[in-house]
Amino acid sequence: MQSNKAIPQKIRDTLKQVVNGAIDNYEVRVHDPNQKGEGYLGQMVFITLQEKGTGKELNLAVKQAFSEDNIRKHNPIRDAFLNEIYFYTELWPKLSKLQEGVPEKYNFHHLPKCLAVNSEDKYERLVLENLKQEGFAMHDKTKALDVKMYEEIFKVYAKLHALSLAYKQSHPEDFLKIDSDTIPAWLESTKKKALQDSFRINAENCLKVLESVVDAKVLEKFKCYVNDSVGIFREAQCKARYSVLLHGDCWSNNVMFKYDSLGNVSDLKLIDFQLITVGSPVCDLSYTLYSGGSKEVFDQLDHLLRIYHQALSDTLRALGYDSNQLLPFQVLKGDWKVHCQKGVVLAIAIWKGKMIYQEEVLDLTDICDEDEVDMEKYLNAKYDEETYRERMKDLVLHLYENDYMYG
Repeated sequence: MQSNKAIPQKIRDTLKQVVNGAIDNYEVRVHDPNQKGEGYLGQMVFITLQEKGTGKELNLAVKQAFSEDNIRKHNPIRDAFLNEIYFYTELWPKLSKLQEGVPEKYNFHHLPKCLAVNSEDKYERLVLENLKQEGFAMHDKTKALDVKMYEEIFKVYAKLHALSLAYKQSHPEDFLKIDSDTIPAWLESTKKKALQDSFRINAENCLKVLESVVDAKVLEKFKCYVNDSVGIFREAQCKARYSVLLHGDCWSNNVMFKYDSLGNVSDLKLIDFQLITVGSPVCDLSYTLYSGGSKEVFDQLDHLLRIYHQALSDTLRALGYDSNQLLPFQVLKGDWKVHCQKGVVLAIAIWKGKMIYQEEVLDLTDICDEDEVDMEKYLNAKYDEETYRERMKDLVLHLYENDYMYG
């Protein structure tokens, strides 16, 4: 733990926004950061502000961008942080206002409060409430989430998507502006050699580890992901007739859970709105499902989609709209094969990253130099190949048996 004097001046200046400039009235304590690899485009610093007179505490999570030129050259760092700043300062207040007067159970409140931001180049930063101090925790990323957890996740995404559909109906011109007011960070990343190499290398590795456990005819169909993961991803990310505001980055580390005394999920929060965009709700749902689930979960896809759509319908009704007009269930099911490909491509890469042993974990500071991103370091990192094989087998067979594979 560090004292007041150890706080970089730039962070200290941002913290002043939280306490209306009266930072000298607070003792500032810095806690241990996230583990390596838990953040992708930046770092988290956990801070407690304790008022000197009253002892009252504010527990904060300061999310700050990587500032190194060699990292920013190869990754959409600034774009992603500006997206999240836009979400919290411009978009979320408008969405939240739509919920006024709506019964609490239909409200989307599943995100941390944002208390301050800084958009200065190389010093992009958000100050958020520290959810860990509120009893929320990340799920062990090496373990698959179960059906009950996905029921709750799908309900929460239903509320977010319903709120955005209501915004689309009530403020159609403003909804269309989301595209021009944000940067499509995912699509921009696919133009970079680093992500292109990552998608290809991970698909090749997936094919290799499955050769001994999956029939050749299945693997032959899977080869399209080796040949053109980027093209498949971009096609899935394209606009749909029934588009919503997407969370955009839905892997399990971007969901924090609170549990009751019996170990059941009592609440959850979505974090990291850096990759927000507009697209099919299937993009969010397939991403969270395929990058965190197992066969047990995939077998319940229809059940989960019905739970999602019921929650969407209930929320839209409370907001004064009809889901049969804004997102019919059959459209949702029909869109799955096209737009689930985003989740497929990302799951292949993310499960590999999840399985890397902690002592082998890399972040962008390890693999980026001035000229290129060294994917060989990532490729050579030791990981739990057996569990990865099992996860990929579950995914690939699910896609094949349900005719969800691309093509």
